[in-house]
Amino acid sequence: MSNPSAETILHNGVIRTMDAANPVAQALAIAGGKIIGVGSRAEIEPLRGERTAVIDLGGRMLMPGLIDFHVHLLPSMIARLHTTAIDTADDFDTILGKVADACTRGDGRDWVVANSYGALALQRMREPGALAALDAVSGNRPVVMQHLSGHGHFANSAALRLAGIDAATPNPPDGEIVRDAAGQPTGLLVESGAWAVTAAIPELSAAGKAEAARASIGYLNSLGITGFADASASLEALEFYRALDDAGALTCWAAFHLALSPTCSGYSADEARLMREQRRELCGPHMNADFAKIFLDGVPSLRTAAMLAPYASAPDEPPVATSLTLDELTEAIADFDRDGIGVKVHAVGDRAIRMVLDAVEQVRRRNGPGGPQHQIAHGQFITADDIPRLAQLNVLHDMCPPLWHPNSASLTHERMVGPERYATVWPVRDILAAGAAVVAASDWRTIAPDLDPWEAMCGLVTRRDPTGRHDGAHAPDQALSVAEVLPLYTTNPAAAMRLGDRTGRLAPGLSADMIMLDRDLMTIDPLAIAQTEVLATWFEGRLVHGSA
Repeated sequence: MSNPSAETILHNGVIRTMDAANPVAQALAIAGGKIIGVGSRAEIEPLRGERTAVIDLGGRMLMPGLIDFHVHLLPSMIARLHTTAIDTADDFDTILGKVADACTRGDGRDWVVANSYGALALQRMREPGALAALDAVSGNRPVVMQHLSGHGHFANSAALRLAGIDAATPNPPDGEIVRDAAGQPTGLLVESGAWAVTAAIPELSAAGKAEAARASIGYLNSLGITGFADASASLEALEFYRALDDAGALTCWAAFHLALSPTCSGYSADEARLMREQRRELCGPHMNADFAKIFLDGVPSLRTAAMLAPYASAPDEPPVATSLTLDELTEAIADFDRDGIGVKVHAVGDRAIRMVLDAVEQVRRRNGPGGPQHQIAHGQFITADDIPRLAQLNVLHDMCPPLWHPNSASLTHERMVGPERYATVWPVRDILAAGAAVVAASDWRTIAPDLDPWEAMCGLVTRRDPTGRHDGAHAPDQALSVAEVLPLYTTNPAAAMRLGDRTGRLAPGLSADMIMLDRDLMTIDPLAIAQTEVLATWFEGRLVHGSA
């Protein structure tokens, strides 16, 4: 029986496969959207037929497509297309100027939504007169701005009125409407305190959302991303990406952590019940929704992350309350675990992380050790004592956003918790050495308007700011080699999405999801990783970005 003919052969390059059995190759053959051969040119040549397209890589690097395991894709793309961009380094006066410009533009939408502000602006927003200053430039047009973490907002008086927030409005559970000495709202809204405002923002039309969903996939492919996991998905998001899958336009593998917990923004009991019961029927062939999301704490920049010790910046503040007690968290995870649903728990502070591990330990004892892998999202403040428990309990460390090097957001966290405690965060080398499953992800769009996996990857290798704006290195002893980083963006997230038998490596039988780069990541100066350009992206053997 003769060998099958390849539809496409790629050769004359450095093919880094992420396959331990065959890590580097010269040529690769594709047929029917799958890889049918990887090896030397001589080994692949017999697969060449009369109609085989042959692509000369010109010595360039070919590798598996990247997988972003933690992204808020649809809302982030809508924000990219339809909101006013503010930089996290902008001061309050600069932001006021941008809001004033946006308020004078007739864009057909009453509301002005802007993101993302950072520490410098937040400092002024906490002072008297900030709301009046925002009102002065926005008039009667409702304005709401989002903190870079997504866990805080600042709204003008018109937005507060439309949301029904005034001096008599009580704080919601797990949130705060910040007030002045007279009891009046200042415009600052923390955690669920903002939900009434964000719910009052008129929705984009269904057609506009569908276009944003389609644009989001093109955006990912342009960055070399051929897989993503949505970190807190609604039924609506599932439906938009299912429509793309049905149309052959979902050129990414897609996992969805469903908003099945009341701790999730926009939670609906009826919608959650439907999503849980029909999670497999709602998915197309490139989708998997066997995951749920729980929010347990907040973020350090707003002092809402649950810590074991007081914040250095506010030593007399009482401990932050978590959204669930240990017993409630255990019950929630146990319920999902019995149903084969992996749970991603947002846990940033060391106390919240320990709670997750304590809960999973009880779940493993109760349901048996063979249940699905669960996940800690973020987890940067994990203590040394808790690191070994990740592997012992089969808990994945979902590491994001990319704050493992000095930048404006990480420096804000350092000011909140103090330099001594901040020096211990993101101990990724120690976590990997302990045998834990680890992925690196973006958490787009929490810290930057643009998604840049190459800049983030550079930061993991160097622990330095790839942009050069901030000096120094954060915990350089925790830096990884390129060879150690690449699995965090390929094989590890593929396995975590339960797709390790389909993608994440370049090996026979797997989907031909590949990217061609303008440089060999293994041989260049690590600081040059940040400037990597994706020249071509293939999904299931089909060119979906660039040219080759």
